[in-house]
Amino acid sequence: NKHLKSHEDNSIALLVLCDDAGFTAQNINNLVWVTFTRSNPSHDIYGINSFTEHKHWGCKGPLIIDARIKPHHAAPLVADPTVEKRVDELGAKGGPLHGII
Repeated sequence: NKHLKSHEDNSIALLVLCDDAGFTAQNINNLVWVTFTRSNPSHDIYGINSFTEHKHWGCKGPLIIDARIKPHHAAPLVADPTVEKRVDELGAKGGPLHGII
């Protein structure tokens, strides 16, 4: 934090703290998903050299969003290959859900 407060380069506008940087940086959809489903604006937004002026919050440096997984978040939903295969079979030609899914 000290380093960022004294840093004069304004080229960094946003810092997102996340658990899996590789996944988050893979594409814009992942960045948006991680950033806005794992953060609470009232608790997880900070800024370098932040201030409040006339009841409005602002910051001079980068906006920081804490998008790490919190203890109260649900466990990740992990696909089960067996279930995926069965669903694919239901939707395949000749299957009961062909043309529906």
